[in-house]
Amino acid sequence: MPRLSIDISPEQHQKLKAIAALSGQSIKEYVLRRTLSDAPALDGLSEDQAFAALSQFLEPRIDQARRGEFSTRSMAEIRADARKQLDR
Repeated sequence: MPRLSIDISPEQHQKLKAIAALSGQSIKEYVLRRTLSDAPALDGLSEDQAFAALSQFLEPRIDQARRGEFSTRSMAEIRADARKQLDR
């Protein structure tokens, strides 16, 4: 099974652990639920079906970009905001 490792501070680890525990979940369960909850389910789909599901998932985001509705913030700004939210 593939593994994913990310570097986080001890404080971030403790916060994730506490939030997951309060939700009655393991850290793995909590992170997967938070990160993949709006992603299309691809289990058992053919490659064509998976591509169609991905296209459907991305279509509203592509339409927003075509209408000029996109963020002007840099990745560094987005990352900093995400880190601030984690530290709350």
